[in-house]
Amino acid sequence: MHNNTLYIFQTLRKKNVIKSYKLTGNPQKVKSRNYFNLDIYDSQDNLEKSIDKVNVGGSFFEHMFFFQSTEGKKFIGKGIQMWGFFVMVQPYSTIKEKISKLINMDISNSIPENLIAKEQTFIEPLFEYQKCGLEIIKERTKTITVYQYDSLGNIKNKIPRVEKDNSLYLSSTSKDLGSVTSFPYFSKTDTTKRDGKYIFVKSGLENINHYLKDIRLTLDSTEQHVVRIDGKLIIHGYTKDGHYTYDEIYVADFEKIGDCYLPKTIKYYPLEDTDLLRPRITTEIDYELK
Repeated sequence: MHNNTLYIFQTLRKKNVIKSYKLTGNPQKVKSRNYFNLDIYDSQDNLEKSIDKVNVGGSFFEHMFFFQSTEGKKFIGKGIQMWGFFVMVQPYSTIKEKISKLINMDISNSIPENLIAKEQTFIEPLFEYQKCGLEIIKERTKTITVYQYDSLGNIKNKIPRVEKDNSLYLSSTSKDLGSVTSFPYFSKTDTTKRDGKYIFVKSGLENINHYLKDIRLTLDSTEQHVVRIDGKLIIHGYTKDGHYTYDEIYVADFEKIGDCYLPKTIKYYPLEDTDLLRPRITTEIDYELK
C-alpha cells in the first residue's frame, strides 16, 4: 500500500470535476504507522499540493475483496489475526470523515502550513559509521527478543521475532523506535563535545530526540571508530488520561562488518539495572552487504 492509491475523493460542479483528492501511500514513510498522504489535484489532474500528516494507516481496509462477503463484513472495524499478527480492518466511514475535514479545509483555503508536505532533503551523516553503512548495507535482519524474569532475576521466558529492513536511511530517519535505536542516524549539524574517548551528542533531529537523550559515543583508542553508544531510551505510553514517558538504559555495541564498524547488538535495560545484567529487550543485527 505504500506505493498505491487507496481511495479517490472528488468535488464536482455540474458533473465536472473541480478537484481530486487521492489518498496514496507514501513510500518514503518507512516504518510509519500513518503512511498515507492526501494528494490534491486540480481539474486538469495537476498536483497542487500534498498533505503529509494524514491520520490514516493500516494493512486491511473495508473495500478489499476479502471483506465484501457476508462473513468478511463481520470483521470491519475489528481486529483479526493475519499472518501471525492481530490487525484491524479499517472501516471506510472513519477514513471518509477524516478526509472530508481536510477537503473542507482545502475548499476554505485553511489547511495549516504544518500539514503540507515539504520537499525532503538528505540529512548529511555526522559519523563515519553512518556514511559507511549507507554505502555497503543492502539489507538487515533484526532478531528482537523480549525477556521475562522471575522474582530471583532468572530468565523465565524469551519471546523472539524477526524483522527485515532494506531501507537503512529511510528507516533510521523515521519515527520508528526499533529503526532509530538500531542505527542512530545523527546529522552533521548536531552539536558534539569531545571528552577523551567519548563524544557527547546533542541532536537537532526530531526522530532522535523522540527516543534518545544523554547520548554518549565511545571511540576505539587506536583507530578512533565508534564501538559503543550509551544513552537514555525514552519510552512513550498512552492512556485515557493522555501521553506519558519513562526512561530506560540504552546500549548499542558495534562490531566490524566488512570494512565498517556498525551496530550489532542493541539492549534496553530498566533504570535500576545499573550493572546491565538483565536486559528487557535485545536486538541482534545481521547484515547483508551490497
